[in-house]
Amino acid sequence: MRSLVPALQQQPVLICGRGSVLEVARHYGFNRCLTVEQLARALPNAVPFAQQPGNAGMQNGGCPVEKLGLATEEHPIRAVLVMTDPRNWYVDLQIILDVLLSGGVPTRSPAISGSSPSPVDLYFSNPDLLWANDFPRNRLGQGAFAHVLLSMYNELTEGKKPNFLIKWFGKPNPEPYFLAGQSLLKQAAHMGKTPSNIDWMSGSHNHLAAVFSGIYCVGDNPCSDIRGANRAGLPFTSVLVKTGVFKGPGNCPRDPAMICVHDVLSAVEAALHKTRSLRFHSMR
Repeated sequence: MRSLVPALQQQPVLICGRGSVLEVARHYGFNRCLTVEQLARALPNAVPFAQQPGNAGMQNGGCPVEKLGLATEEHPIRAVLVMTDPRNWYVDLQIILDVLLSGGVPTRSPAISGSSPSPVDLYFSNPDLLWANDFPRNRLGQGAFAHVLLSMYNELTEGKKPNFLIKWFGKPNPEPYFLAGQSLLKQAAHMGKTPSNIDWMSGSHNHLAAVFSGIYCVGDNPCSDIRGANRAGLPFTSVLVKTGVFKGPGNCPRDPAMICVHDVLSAVEAALHKTRSLRFHSMR
């Protein structure tokens, strides 16, 4: 999401998610941001069934709605960034829908907003529908939250096509593989392992293939980890492990991995074996 900073650096942005998302957003360079919790505390009638968080998130200058006028007619929200999985779906769904339907000003009445409010772009960091923990069944992820949010928007607008941008970052989308390519080429350049004509900033697959015989992408979720690596193409090599979301017999039929093993240790061993085999055949 750092790539959004040039366009949104000085624009009011709503941040959604658990953890230190506000600090991360500010570190990226978003200078005028507030969290869903801050907006909900400033507008308690918007979420009447929620337990208000007290002064949580009000440090460092107080409430950004009251002090800076964010999410108001003077400074409407221009984008929503769902950075991590939301903690309270009721609050997050209600507040984000209010922002989207009002053109960035939740207190603006529907009569003023009209049928075509100003667009508020919507970004998600992770499209994963499911993820795994110690519970015996997979848990709903950020992708599930996104589906619920967009389904509710569709119902509330009677099927009207959104007039705003909806974009997912994260696997299986190409952005993570481009960033990984940049990082790996940079490290290889610092180690003197790249030809002089290769620009590590490009992160291009041609340059990656010239330097790396294989980049092994190990994951437990076929819909994101394996699909993304397969789409990225060589030298990215998909490796499916069965210690998380996928636990079926054999390989995944819908998104088959190039290598399928039981756990991460087996994945590392398989990658080393494949690399040794490639080196052996290249010397013959």
